[in-house]
Amino acid sequence: MKAIVNKAGETVAYLYLTIILDKHQTNVLGIVLGNCVFGSKKEPVGKFFNDIFRKKNGKIIALLGEKSSAKTPDNQADILLKAWKRLSELKEHTCAWVEEKDSWTKESFEELLAEK
Repeated sequence: MKAIVNKAGETVAYLYLTIILDKHQTNVLGIVLGNCVFGSKKEPVGKFFNDIFRKKNGKIIALLGEKSSAKTPDNQADILLKAWKRLSELKEHTCAWVEEKDSWTKESFEELLAEK
């Protein structure tokens, strides 16, 4: 499990396998399929490449942090079930090309994944 950090270097979420968990490691915020990032929407909200999470407009939304843990979530079975449910609901899983930008978005990672 790897930390996902914001511009200030604060942990905002965790990447467990291909599942994005909240910072308490109890809820599924999204999943990474290939390099496409999915949140609550049934379509990609961004991309993940070179250890950087980007919105579809190319702006940086979060980074994969240095902190990692071999620990699995306490409610692993529930997490996997929720992630599988979310994955099975996806119909559009093709990501458009994202032009990399050096700037950060003003939106938080959690807000991006929660958009409906």
